[in-house]
Amino acid sequence: MRRVLLGGLGLAFGVFGRPALAQDSNPAASPNPVQRAARLGRPSVAGAPVGDPGITPASAVLIPRQAPAPIGAPAIPAPMPGPMGAAPKTSGPPSITMSRDQLPTAGLGAAANPVVIGQGTPFIVGQGAPVVVGPEGVVPGDCGPMGCPTPVMDAPLTAGGPAFPALGRLFGLGCDRTWVSGEYLMWWTKSTQLPPLAATGIVDPSGNGGILAQQNLLAGSFGETLHGGARFGIGHWFTDEQRRGVDARFFFLFKNGSTFTANSVQYPTLFLPFNNVNTPVGPTGNVVAAPGIAAGGIAVTLENSLWGAEVNYRRFLFGNACARVDGLAGFRYMNFTETLTINETAALLPTAPFTGAPGTITDRFRADNNFYGGQFGMTGEVRRGRWFVDGRATVALGTVQQTAEINGGQSRLLPNGTVGQYAGGLYAQPGANIGTYTQNKFAVMPEAGINLGYHITPGWRVFVGYNVLYLSSVLRPANVIDTNIDAARIPNFAVPGNPAPLPYPRPQPQLTTTDFFAQGINFGMQWTW
Repeated sequence: MRRVLLGGLGLAFGVFGRPALAQDSNPAASPNPVQRAARLGRPSVAGAPVGDPGITPASAVLIPRQAPAPIGAPAIPAPMPGPMGAAPKTSGPPSITMSRDQLPTAGLGAAANPVVIGQGTPFIVGQGAPVVVGPEGVVPGDCGPMGCPTPVMDAPLTAGGPAFPALGRLFGLGCDRTWVSGEYLMWWTKSTQLPPLAATGIVDPSGNGGILAQQNLLAGSFGETLHGGARFGIGHWFTDEQRRGVDARFFFLFKNGSTFTANSVQYPTLFLPFNNVNTPVGPTGNVVAAPGIAAGGIAVTLENSLWGAEVNYRRFLFGNACARVDGLAGFRYMNFTETLTINETAALLPTAPFTGAPGTITDRFRADNNFYGGQFGMTGEVRRGRWFVDGRATVALGTVQQTAEINGGQSRLLPNGTVGQYAGGLYAQPGANIGTYTQNKFAVMPEAGINLGYHITPGWRVFVGYNVLYLSSVLRPANVIDTNIDAARIPNFAVPGNPAPLPYPRPQPQLTTTDFFAQGINFGMQWTW
């Protein structure tokens, strides 16, 4: 019995032990224990040396488990199928092929997960975008730089890079999360509508201010409407996915002035027309120049300025690698200020039928509009290669705080050589409309703009566009003037019979509102990092 057992053990050792010893019988040929472990069928360790070209890293290719070979037959693994029946690669670095559906998406709706392809170029691609890997980095198909690929040419400075890694960590840079922009504005604003403020014609020679014939020189649309200006923007995404962020913009138009002048050399008869509600004598005017009565001139100046700011929460709504639409919700402020100044200078001629001191009369009307409101809207962009088109549309609802300031005065050279100062001009009278008046109005302020631009580098682009802004309620100085005047209240104005002032004061402040718009072309650039 003992001999039979010993014989069976020897036969088993000879059949099963010999192939295993043959694999590991030469330690010099396989000094790497990891390689030996791979040959023995144990799983390899990720990151371990893979110097043996016959072994494919487990992270690149997974070999399905094969059925054990018959006893005594060599264990030959099944060949990996190649494309269209081609032979599998047996040398060189592994090649990874991934379908578009297997690629992780970023920037427009998915987590940002870097993938390594080919020579080890990291990239992140948007939904469904083809990828091109080249020496300058990754460009998502023909849609241009989108989502989160860090531009290689900008990375050393803006994204930290190998030279400034601490800069990227400190400011959270490196994934197109922050942008700034600057634009030059060439906008036109709505002109104002003036009542008749300067006229020529025929005056009553008796000197009572009556007008026998009138031709308006200044009335209706007035004001230089072309303004230069600037707009600046800044924005930041909270995460690399670019789903939630904040942006802010600030703009202003330079103060613009328009002046109308007329004098007795151009128009021998010149006056400021008004309606005398005290002693009606028909059309009335404050005579500045008339043959044989007076000589002088009129100057009317209009100045205005416009500026505003907004801050918005920005939320991704929908899109892909070539286009996206974001929602906006935030706060909007705008200020529109306008000043109208009327100056008249006159001196009586020796042949005048009455006497009076020469001097200057000034009326000044100022309107200040401050809009405060909440706004909502959308902004979107479409990219094709280096070109892009973006648009923005918002609507703000809120209150306009409107303030009118009215003032006037006279300076007269008295016969004794002194200068007399008098409160009240012609259209601005003390005890009537001189003062400050405030009112609040509900208003709607929509704004829309569109830009066509080009990427000079992945992080720097230039664009040109058109913008229109509208405000439903503004107070303008021309709408504050009341041309119905109690002539008895005008300082140094000769009224036939010297009637007493009326018990109700005129002129009155006319706080009549109108709408306002600004529109024009913008030229700008944006830097993203």
